[in-house]
Amino acid sequence: MVLFEGEGIRAERLPPGSRVVYPPTSLPGIQDVDAAIRRALLHPHGIEPLPELLVPGMRLSIVFDDVSLPLPSMCRPDVRGRVIEQVLELVAQRGVEDIELIAANALHRRMTPAELKHVVGERVFRAFFPDRLRNHDAEDHDNLTHLGLTGVEEDVEINRRAAESDLLVYVNVNLIALNGGPKSVAVGLASNGVGPADAGAASP
Repeated sequence: MVLFEGEGIRAERLPPGSRVVYPPTSLPGIQDVDAAIRRALLHPHGIEPLPELLVPGMRLSIVFDDVSLPLPSMCRPDVRGRVIEQVLELVAQRGVEDIELIAANALHRRMTPAELKHVVGERVFRAFFPDRLRNHDAEDHDNLTHLGLTGVEEDVEINRRAAESDLLVYVNVNLIALNGGPKSVAVGLASNGVGPADAGAASP
């Protein structure tokens, strides 16, 4: 039996009587990925097409999943970069100039410049790095915004740039049903849960 093991595979002889559960048949592959991306941006579910949300003079933040997804790393071109390029084309057509790209790395390590380039692609990297393409910093309290408290008195803080943007476009890598949506913003752009006063009190 061929089994997944970490990021690789191995052949293993299973004991007699073992029950093997197979996944459902894969969905058919997308023949034209760029056309599918374009179609999704122009005909999204439950929201206006992206061009209708873009207004000259607005502040736009494009946020994307960090290097922790997928494993192993995606071959070039990374689908996140393909989505971001098409978003930027629509943004340019609508005259939006205040744009920043943020890797939603939560409390993961920061992505290296090479990793950022791998995800967003060479052209976007050259145009935005380092001033307008960066990692989120969950410990930089000057660049976090406190949004309030949850029902159990937990602080809710997220990236200041994202919170103050007129529009936030989040580019997800969805592997399971729990990925994506508001959860990605609440986790990927959150603080470390330690306010400035708490951090000072904990310092030696």
